[in-house]
Amino acid sequence: MRSSSPSTLPSVVAALLVGVLASAGLSSAVLVALLGPATAAGCVGASAGAGSIARQAPGAPGAGSLVGATEYGGPGDPSSGTVGSAGVNLLEFPDSYAELGGTTFQTATALGGLPYETPLQITWGGHSVIAYKRDIGLGGGPIDGRPRVIDLWWQLALALGIPYEDGLWSGVVRVSLLSSTGASHPGSSAGVPTSPGVPTGAVAGCTSLASLTLSLTSGSRAVMLPNGRAAAPGDAPAQVRGMIAAGNEIEGLPYVYGGGHGVPLNDVASSYDCSSSVEHLLFGGGLIPVDDTPASTALESFGAPGPGRWVTIYANADHVFMYVAGLRWDTWNAAGPGDGSAGIGWHPLVRSDAGFVVRHPVGL
Repeated sequence: MRSSSPSTLPSVVAALLVGVLASAGLSSAVLVALLGPATAAGCVGASAGAGSIARQAPGAPGAGSLVGATEYGGPGDPSSGTVGSAGVNLLEFPDSYAELGGTTFQTATALGGLPYETPLQITWGGHSVIAYKRDIGLGGGPIDGRPRVIDLWWQLALALGIPYEDGLWSGVVRVSLLSSTGASHPGSSAGVPTSPGVPTGAVAGCTSLASLTLSLTSGSRAVMLPNGRAAAPGDAPAQVRGMIAAGNEIEGLPYVYGGGHGVPLNDVASSYDCSSSVEHLLFGGGLIPVDDTPASTALESFGAPGPGRWVTIYANADHVFMYVAGLRWDTWNAAGPGDGSAGIGWHPLVRSDAGFVVRHPVGL
């Protein structure tokens, strides 16, 4: 998650900013009208590899909306780190931006609460790029009279021609939502890599498939892949796809009692136990704060009671496991032979839930 830069004002100011935007009705639907869709003309990137930034011809004058922005990251701003709020390495995904307003996906809504991986056209100084939401941040006060709503990863800022100022640059950029072509996302077929939360109907040709990290499958159930990772259902909500991507990130790491606790959830620990691994996935879906790593007993009261449609958590004082889109996340092969690896990761079989409290994230 994007941490506060030296120019960030206290959290109360950020909260006021979000409140002002919310009172103005700045929802995602309103943003479509406010920002205006950008065309896909000039988009480059379908054949580009990891580390690339899709360039685009600048939109028509007046298209989109002028907003306050800052840069973050890079050698002059080491406190920001290199890992985005859902666990991706931003050095490998330099076409990234952070939506501001809070410390979770639910509260960082200064742009209306855009889904993870929402593409935007960002323009500054006659240059435009296509960038994707892979981070969130607290935010701060207005910049040149414009609400501060977005932070630009330093490599993205450089691609726009913004001078690197050790993470201290601030200014005004123009942002526009991309129009939908009505077609499926180019990575939406089974087994083709795509990113968690990329909406169907994203602009064709504006995503580098070689740089994306999550496989999608048809149907409504996740599928365990031969390498031990999981493919997410193509129709799953962005939070679920984010959880599966986060699970793939730590699948196969060693189990150590107490492992992963005290490590920020946007980092990858050297080992995990049952509760810290579940919490890493919940953070990947934007469902808990970056520093929320309690013991399994705390998960007995997480969310809402009973099973969920997409995610169901089973917790007691000794252990916690869960099902994400029908695939079990656990720390051992509790269902016996054929239940996947013996360690932390995805397990294809159903295990006994006797003695566990059943919970689910609200809305999932």
